[in-house]
Amino acid sequence: MGLVVVSPLALPALDGGGEDWERIGNIAQAYGAVSALLSGLAVVGVAASLVLQAREAKAARAQNGRALHMELMKLAMENPEYLDCWGGPDSSRTVLLRRQHLYVNLVLSHWEVSYELGNITDHWVAATADELFAGEVGRSFWARARASRIATAKTRRSRHLQQIIDSRYEHALLTPPRTAPALPDLGVSGVTPPRVGDSESSARTDT
Repeated sequence: MGLVVVSPLALPALDGGGEDWERIGNIAQAYGAVSALLSGLAVVGVAASLVLQAREAKAARAQNGRALHMELMKLAMENPEYLDCWGGPDSSRTVLLRRQHLYVNLVLSHWEVSYELGNITDHWVAATADELFAGEVGRSFWARARASRIATAKTRRSRHLQQIIDSRYEHALLTPPRTAPALPDLGVSGVTPPRVGDSESSARTDT
């Protein structure tokens, strides 16, 4: 850019000290074309920078909105008295099921953010959705939320994500949900976990 600025001062030198003004004029025209090109590139660079900044600001606002939404749902999960603020009383679900549905919604929202950023693949989503829909809670949530989630997907990637999840839900319905009770947690008050000696003694008795 500096060479372009000072180049008019060097025009007479380029002529070799003669009086060929026609040649000098041609050089000046070439200088004007190069200058216009560089100016155009500078404008394009500024425009691209502004577009990039606008996209980053929009992404930041979206991320902040999702974070606030998650915090509000976590409050409702931790304080059942807030559940009725999300759609009013619901006689079709227990308080526990409503809290579980809120948690599943948080999980799917996390998937959506990660998928938009390219951090998870289609294969990962499909495999993890299979685990989600293996149980009744995941199935009952998607049965209630699938229409609104598919309809409100704004981006192409978000719509594709909802399609993957919905296809795995349809596939899961081909088999009954898991109903076997979970193993007792060691840290749950009032639950006595089986001891190693007891299991070994039971095994010897069975044999």
